[in-house]
Amino acid sequence: MNIERAALVMVVDDQEANVSAVGGLLARDGFDVAPCLSGKEALAGIAAAPPDLLLLDMRMPGMDGFDVLEALRANEATRELPVIFLTADHERDSLVRAFSSGAVDYVTKPFVPEELLSRVRAHTALKLARDQVQRLAQERQESLELIAHDLRNHFTNVLFSADMLASRQADRAGGKLVEAIRSAADTGLLFLQAVLDQAAGEARGETVDPLPAAQVVQEAVDAHADHAQEKGMGLDLQVEPGLLVRGQRLALGHVLQNLVSNAVKYSPAGSTVTVKAVAHGAKARFLVIDQGPGIAQSEQDQLFRRFAKLSSQPTGGESSTGLGLSLAKQKARAMGGDLWYDPAPSGGACFTLELPRVQ
Repeated sequence: MNIERAALVMVVDDQEANVSAVGGLLARDGFDVAPCLSGKEALAGIAAAPPDLLLLDMRMPGMDGFDVLEALRANEATRELPVIFLTADHERDSLVRAFSSGAVDYVTKPFVPEELLSRVRAHTALKLARDQVQRLAQERQESLELIAHDLRNHFTNVLFSADMLASRQADRAGGKLVEAIRSAADTGLLFLQAVLDQAAGEARGETVDPLPAAQVVQEAVDAHADHAQEKGMGLDLQVEPGLLVRGQRLALGHVLQNLVSNAVKYSPAGSTVTVKAVAHGAKARFLVIDQGPGIAQSEQDQLFRRFAKLSSQPTGGESSTGLGLSLAKQKARAMGGDLWYDPAPSGGACFTLELPRVQ
């Protein structure tokens, strides 16, 4: 049974009377309190027992509040620790610096008890809720890994059986059936890995969030702008203003970058790659359109298979593993979307990534 624990608030001030007053107020409201009289003492205490919130005096001798905050934000383990600055009225000019440094809020001294308690309650509740979500994501990942272990064994047995059948099949129909079995098993393994990758990302705090289409498209294009410039190619962005999609930032970035990378690889020098993002009902669609040779009709059913070797070759001698599109498709499906190919209306290839739209 889960028992809710009291939030731990660390109070840091070089004046013992201030620490005592603030700590007493918080303790009476049900918080656990860790008192500290210097920045160095605070950092040592955080390393030993991380609090849920830091009430930090802005001005202290030696290591002041800004120095403490800088040290916290430089450490991966404490980067997300919420910090509320305690500041005198005449220090309000420093608040811009405080927020840009990573503080989540501030309380002026002398403080109003009700205001201080209200802000502490709000930020600790948010922190504890975020921790709970991350714990659930971690538990989900662990459960998925147990399931995945067994599923991998089943898929491996299917692949082994398909190979055995292939060695005994001489007729064309039987060979096609074996290939279909192998393809289904390969796709299942890739989808399983994509789901595990997404769960691992969520456990690290990389949640599925509303993402601005303009930003993710720009990042994908920027990643390959130098390569396109080397080939004298243009990159044309056409993004619907205000479009939001639901996805995991790293996974979406991986898929879009793969599509843009392929478009640049397989397009002739001096051509243009067009990247669009448009609303389509309850979905959003990202289209990457090139002016290359496209995909032959006879090869399109092989396009999203692992290690598929197609007749099209990179136009600048670039390398290709044959894994990118198969992984990209499964990542799209793990995010609740899909990825497919169509011939571009004016020749070339058009890859469409579809994801849920935030309306």
